[in-house]
Amino acid sequence: MKDNTSDESGEETEHQIEQESNETDEKQDVYASIQQRFNDLRSEYLDSRSKSINRWLAFICIVLLFFTILIPIVTGIAAYVIYDRFWDLQEQMLIHVKAAEQHSSDAATKASEAGKYLKEIKEHHTKVKGIVAKLTSKDFTNPNKIAILQSTIEDILNNPAISFEDKAIIEAYRLQKEGQLTDAIEKWRSIANTAQGVNNELVARAFFSIGFLHIQLNENDQAVSAYDQSIELMPTFADAYTSRGVVKSSLGNLEEAIADHSEAIRLNPNFVEAYINRGTANRSLNQHEAAISDFDEAIRLDTNSPVAWTHRGVSKGALGRHQEAVADHDEAIRLDPKYVDAYINRGAAKRALGDMDGWKKDMDKALDLTKELKEGGEAGE
Repeated sequence: MKDNTSDESGEETEHQIEQESNETDEKQDVYASIQQRFNDLRSEYLDSRSKSINRWLAFICIVLLFFTILIPIVTGIAAYVIYDRFWDLQEQMLIHVKAAEQHSSDAATKASEAGKYLKEIKEHHTKVKGIVAKLTSKDFTNPNKIAILQSTIEDILNNPAISFEDKAIIEAYRLQKEGQLTDAIEKWRSIANTAQGVNNELVARAFFSIGFLHIQLNENDQAVSAYDQSIELMPTFADAYTSRGVVKSSLGNLEEAIADHSEAIRLNPNFVEAYINRGTANRSLNQHEAAISDFDEAIRLDTNSPVAWTHRGVSKGALGRHQEAVADHDEAIRLDPKYVDAYINRGAAKRALGDMDGWKKDMDKALDLTKELKEGGEAGE
């Protein structure tokens, strides 16, 4: 019994083992089938992926190849264009640089010229200022001193470098030139009042100008008073002395006049006008030799003074030296062909010599010149 049981148990065990073995084989087959399917799917995926990658790689290679060829070409073309443009720009730049250098050179030249002109303008202004600072109303009748002002009067008045006093002097000149002598006197008085206690020299010149203008108005007493104040303020003012001497001569105070002229000569030994004025005062006193001596000195100091020559001629004529007188008047006329007094005095000397034709010609010439000068003055007004 036991043996049968044992056999049956063994058979069942083998059967179970075989059955389990079969199940295991089936599982393995399923696993193998799945694995195979998985491998097939993976292989298909990888193949597909590989093909896709290959296509992209091929595209990238083509693109890279395209750009590898295109970029140098484009770069070369661009470089050529840029290079060509660069040379154009360089040429234009060189042209502009040369133009700039030329402009710079022109600017430097103009700056140099401007500097020169500026220097000349400054020198002119300095010269004008120096002249104006010393002007008197008497100087305004002197063409040598006033010529510089004729064409630049407005420039002087507008020049900031000119002081208030100098502008006032020019304004006084304007009034004097326009014949407004009384107003010109008041302008000089205002200048004197402004400069009183600050610039005594200017005040002295202002009173000197007032004296000169009073003479033009035939106000001799007022003129002497003005000259007195001028001399009191500036005792070394030689012009004031000889001008006062002229007024005193017209008032008949010849000795005082000679004293004033002598003082002017002492202050200024080269004062031609003072010698002439003292000579005329000496002649009025019939001191003809003293007068001729004064005129000799005036001519020595200024051989081009027609006034000195003709005055000496008058004094020589008073001494009966008519031929010498004619020679002096000839020289005066040579120096100033429009000197009316010289013609009149020469005519008188010729008449004294019996030269009536010469006398008549000189008198006619004097009349013609007087008429001409009168017409010229009216035209100027």
